[in-house]
Amino acid sequence: MTHRGTEMINMQNSLGTRFRATSSVLVGFALAFAALALLATQASAQEEMAEDAQFTLIGTIVDADTGERLIGAWVGMTGTEWGSITNDEGRFRIPDMTAGTLALNVELIGYEKLDWIGEVDGPDGLVIELAPQAIVLEGLEVVSDRFRSRRNAAATSVVAYDTGDLSTSVAENAVEFIEFNSSAWLTPCNGQFSDRCLFVRGRTVEPTVYVDEAPVLGGLEYLEAFQPWEFHMIEVYGGGRHIRVYTPSYMERAAKNRISPIALPF
Repeated sequence: MTHRGTEMINMQNSLGTRFRATSSVLVGFALAFAALALLATQASAQEEMAEDAQFTLIGTIVDADTGERLIGAWVGMTGTEWGSITNDEGRFRIPDMTAGTLALNVELIGYEKLDWIGEVDGPDGLVIELAPQAIVLEGLEVVSDRFRSRRNAAATSVVAYDTGDLSTSVAENAVEFIEFNSSAWLTPCNGQFSDRCLFVRGRTVEPTVYVDEAPVLGGLEYLEAFQPWEFHMIEVYGGGRHIRVYTPSYMERAAKNRISPIALPF
C-alpha cells in the first residue's frame, strides 16, 4: 500500500508539473501576441501621424504693387528638380510637404527674379509677392501691340496664344497644343525638313516654323521638345501652314529695346 500510494503521489505531482508547464507556455504565447499587437498598433499610429504631418501646399504669386494674381510664373523648389507654373488664379501646389523651412525661386517676365525662404506649417496661406519691372512691363505692352498690328495686316488667318493660354494648357508639348487648338492635326509625312506634318483643310502640309523670328530645321519635331508654358506666345498662320513661337527671354529683350517684329515672309 505504501508503495502504491507513493506511485499515486508521484503521478499527481507529475501531472501537476506538466499542467503548470503548459500554463506557463500558454501565458508566454499570450504575452507575446499581446506585445506584437501593441507594436503593430504603435506602428500604425506612427504611420498615421506621419501621413497627417504631410500636406499639399497651395501658394499664390501676386504683384507686389497691385496685389494682382500672376499667371504663368515659374515656381521652383530650390535644390530640387521640382517646378510648377501658376494657374489662371495665380496658384501653385507643392505635394507631400511637411512643416518647416521652404526655399523657392520664382520667375516671371516683367518681374524681378526672387529667391524666397520662409517657414510653412500648413496647406494654405502662403502668398509670395513679386516686384514688377515697370520698364519691362511697359515695353512688353508696346511690343505686344506691334505684334498684334502685324497679325492684323497678314493676308491669311492667324490665331495667337499668350502666356495665359500656354501656362494653363494640359497639352504635353507645343505641337499637341497647336494641334488641339487649331483645325489641324498631326500626321506623318515625307517632308523636306521633318517627317511630321499637319493635315490642314484636307491637305497634308509641312509647316514653316520660326522661333524668336528665326527659322528652325526640324519644324514640328523641334517644337515637340518643349511644353507650351516654355513659350511666351505662339502664332499660328493659315490654320497651321506657318507657325511662329517666342520665348520669354526673347520677349524680355524685345520689351527692353522696344523691338519691332520683322516683316512676314508671305
